[in-house]
This record gives sequence, structure tokens and C-alpha cells, in this order.
Amino acid sequence: MPTQLYAGTLEEFDDSMAKAIEDALAAPDLLGPLPMAPEQLVRDRRALLIAISRGVINHLATKQAALTIDFDVGPVHVTTNPVVQVKA
Repeated sequence: MPTQLYAGTLEEFDDSMAKAIEDALAAPDLLGPLPMAPEQLVRDRRALLIAISRGVINHLATKQAALTIDFDVGPVHVTTNPVVQVKA
């Protein structure tokens, strides 16, 4: 089964696009380790990241035709049309 894109929820945050964004935000060349924060601030930040992830995934799902990939393999030209699968 193909991998499905998953925005995440506040209850199921791990292995989500929102978690990947949070991890990238904490990269040493950006903010570094995220500071300790009250639980409500962490929930608010994660809600924002989930909303961003949902927007990206929904946009990709509705614009799948834009994801056409063309490449050449020797003398053969190949066009693929990947399908965005969304985990609810």
C-alpha cells in the first residue's frame, strides 16, 4: 500500500507531517531545541502546525495534476501521475 500523507491531530501527533515540521523547526540551524513551555502553548503551537499540514495536504490532493513527473530513461520518455493519498 502506498504511503499516505497524514497531517496529525493533537491526540496522534507522532509520525505526522506536523511532527516533521516541528522537528524541522527545532533543527540547530533554525531555532535549535524548542524551549520548555506550558502545556497550553505547546498545544497551540502544535494546532498551528497541524492546520498548516492539513492545508498543504488538502492543496496537494486537489491539485494532483500538478504533480506530473516527466523523465527520460535512455531513449524512453516516461510520464507519471502520482496520486496523493490522505490518511483521515
